[in-house]
Amino acid sequence: SLAALLQMKAQASGAIDSAMGVLFDLKKASLTERDDLNNRNKTEEADGTRAVAELTQILNVAQNNYQNGVEHREFVEKEIEDTEKHIVWIENRLAEIERKLEELAVQRCHANALFVQSLKEHGDAEKAIKVLDAEIQRLSAAGELSEIKSLTDKFQLYGHLFEQDALKSFVELAGVDDITGHEDNNRGALELKGPDTNPGQRNLKGTLVTKVLNLLKKLLDHLAASRKNLEEHEIQAAYDYANFKAQSELENVTLRADHERKSAYLAKLEIDLEVARENEDRTLVIRDDAQINLDSAVEDLEIKRQFYAQELARITEDLAVMEEVINIFQSRVANMQDVLSKRIDQYQDGQQLGGISSQAGDLQKQWGGRLNEVSRA
Repeated sequence: SLAALLQMKAQASGAIDSAMGVLFDLKKASLTERDDLNNRNKTEEADGTRAVAELTQILNVAQNNYQNGVEHREFVEKEIEDTEKHIVWIENRLAEIERKLEELAVQRCHANALFVQSLKEHGDAEKAIKVLDAEIQRLSAAGELSEIKSLTDKFQLYGHLFEQDALKSFVELAGVDDITGHEDNNRGALELKGPDTNPGQRNLKGTLVTKVLNLLKKLLDHLAASRKNLEEHEIQAAYDYANFKAQSELENVTLRADHERKSAYLAKLEIDLEVARENEDRTLVIRDDAQINLDSAVEDLEIKRQFYAQELARITEDLAVMEEVINIFQSRVANMQDVLSKRIDQYQDGQQLGGISSQAGDLQKQWGGRLNEVSRA
């Protein structure tokens, strides 16, 4: 009947509305899920990025602290090396000063002995000259000048103390027979016989005696100058030695004080080195932990990004499927309603109406499985 046909049409419309409601509810749920996913991703991205930035800063600080620890440890090791070298240099310098003082002390002792010996020789030479001077004057007064030659042998024992030209002149004058110009090759003593009857020869002898005495005075003056020079040099050498010794002792005091200070500093550095090594190890552990934390944060953020991308892709695909289902369903429903309206007008047969109802049921079954699949997803 027409009433049954209209009732069937109303039932079909109800089923269609119910199916469309399910489709739109699923679409809305997917859109809500996508919005929730985007919001959650936005929060996680901000939190993860901030965490990575903070952990990066922590790692940079830890790396800087570790590098400072390494540099400080290397500095302490270099200080220890330099301090040890300086201490060795101080010890070598102290040993060198001690050796030098010992050498100079031995040299001074030897030089002083030579000085005393030289003073004695100078004194003996002065006595010899004075004795020779007096003897020449005596022999000259007695007219026995030939005896002068016998005095030169002993006198020449001190030849190294005199000015050589003056000594040579003296020996040459003293080696003349009667100091008259005749050389005595046999160096024998001659005796003067009889009275002096030749005044010219006597004047010549007097002139030669004067020359001999002048040469003796010249030798004596040279000897005095030599002794003075010897004394001055000895005094200067003794002063130089005393001055060097005083300066060396002062340097020793400074070096020993420096040695004590450097030794104390070295002991402190050895403690500092242990502390520096411990600090380096500690900062290395902190740096490694900071690196691990940063790597973990980066990995966690990447996992969340990948999960977000996967979920967004899934939801996007679900929305596309639902949009396609809705479009197809709406197209089929519209077509079916057109057909149903035409059939109502043309047919009054219940079998034909049953066919239309069956077509609507088939449409609902066709898309119901896919909609359930989307809904479960």
